[in-house]
Order: sequence, then C-alpha cells, then structure tokens
Amino acid sequence: MRMIRSQAGVESHSHWFTESTLAESCRSGECLICSNLIHSERQAIHSFLWEGMMSPRARTDFLKGGGFCGRHFWIAKRIEEDEWPSGGIGVALLCENVVADTIENLPSSKELNRPRPMGPFREKPRVDVPSSGSGCIFCHDWSAREESLVEVLEFLKRKPTWSEKVERSPLCVRHTLMALQIWKQPADKLQLRATLEEHLRQLQTDLKEFIRKHDWNYRAEPLGRERDAVSRAIQGLTGLARQFPTQKNGAEGGGNNGTRRR
Repeated sequence: MRMIRSQAGVESHSHWFTESTLAESCRSGECLICSNLIHSERQAIHSFLWEGMMSPRARTDFLKGGGFCGRHFWIAKRIEEDEWPSGGIGVALLCENVVADTIENLPSSKELNRPRPMGPFREKPRVDVPSSGSGCIFCHDWSAREESLVEVLEFLKRKPTWSEKVERSPLCVRHTLMALQIWKQPADKLQLRATLEEHLRQLQTDLKEFIRKHDWNYRAEPLGRERDAVSRAIQGLTGLARQFPTQKNGAEGGGNNGTRRR
C-alpha cells in the first residue's frame, strides 16, 4: 500500500511540474505542445553549452549519436551568438569533435579497393549513408517529452482552468493525432477528432479563398481571414516556425576584431 501511495505521489508531482511548465509556455493560437517543446529545448541546449558538454559522459553520448541533427546544431549556434556575443567556442569544440570522429571513421583504402557487390538479378545494392546527427540526443529528448506532455494534457484538460487554455492553443495535426493514440477516454478522443476536423475544414476553405483571390480575375478583392492561411497551414501541418533558428547577419566568427574579447 505504501508503494502505491508513493507512486501516486510521484505521478502527482510529475503532473504538477508538467502543468507549471505548460502554463509558462502557453501562447494563444499556438499548439500548446509545440510551444512547450521549443521553450524546453532552448533551455536544455543552453544548459548543455554552458556546462553539460564538459561532462565526459555527455560528450560520449553526443558523439555516439553522430553529433546534433542539423536543426539542433543551428539552434546551438544561434544560442551561443545570443548568449556569448564576444565569441563563444562551445559549438566550435563540438564541431571539432564530430569532424575528428568522422575522419577516424572514413572508409579505409582496403574497403574502397573492393569491387562493389551486386544484388540478385544484378540490382544495385542499397546506398545506406546515415544522416548527420541521426542519433541526436536532443531529438531523442524531444520525442520522449512530447509523448509525456500529450499524455498529461488529457488529465489537465478536465480542470476548469485548463479547458480554456487548451481551446485557445489548439494542438497541431501531429500532436492531435498523437493524442488520439495516447489518450484513454473515448469521449475525449472523439471530441478532439471533431475539433481537428472542424479546424481543418475551415483551413481548407481559407486556403481555397486565398487561391481564388490571387487569380487575375479576383485580385481586386481585399483579403480577409484567409490572409495568413498559408502560414497557418504550414504551422498546423509541420509545427511552429519558431522551432527553426534565424541567422544573424555578420554573426560568423563570433564578432569582429574590435568586439571580440582576447
């Protein structure tokens, strides 16, 4: 009985912590899960650059995953530019580690001198080159966290204070479909599906109207709510634009000779 109570206490604390972090990242009109994931990953990458990367275990996990994926490498670079404008070297050190590891794992001369094997019926063998950062530690964290957030959201949405927040910040297509697989109550899932379908049909109408008004014959008509339909469609289908970092002009090199600290 004590173990059951202890487990219930852990789950209660987990729900409270998730609720507080979701509340902090809640933005009207943006997918609640996406917004929280972006907020938390920025904090995690900043922490990694500040001190985490100095841990041998963290560095090993980083290299084992092939470094960061492209998106997280660029996010790390932008965070470094913002937080260490005089010229941080954390991302440079991580890149140097990945480059060294890549050099060490280049195909040997012996392997390259072997004739390329042919498959049955002289089919070309499948080319298998892993993408850079295919085992990115932050991609793994993102995946685990989003499922946890979606699961807790079913519990939170029953609270009066949260039903309005969920309505103001509807889930994107991906996280709605994820919730339809994870949530337990059929009534919750049916309501969520109905909300998604209604949203998609309205979006479809807005996109058609946007396309119509860009036809030469109707260009004189002023744009209405369909004005931002394309942005809303991309955001709903692929997630928030904020997940992709923007590049500062002239940021390469961490500052010029007049601003960089020696």
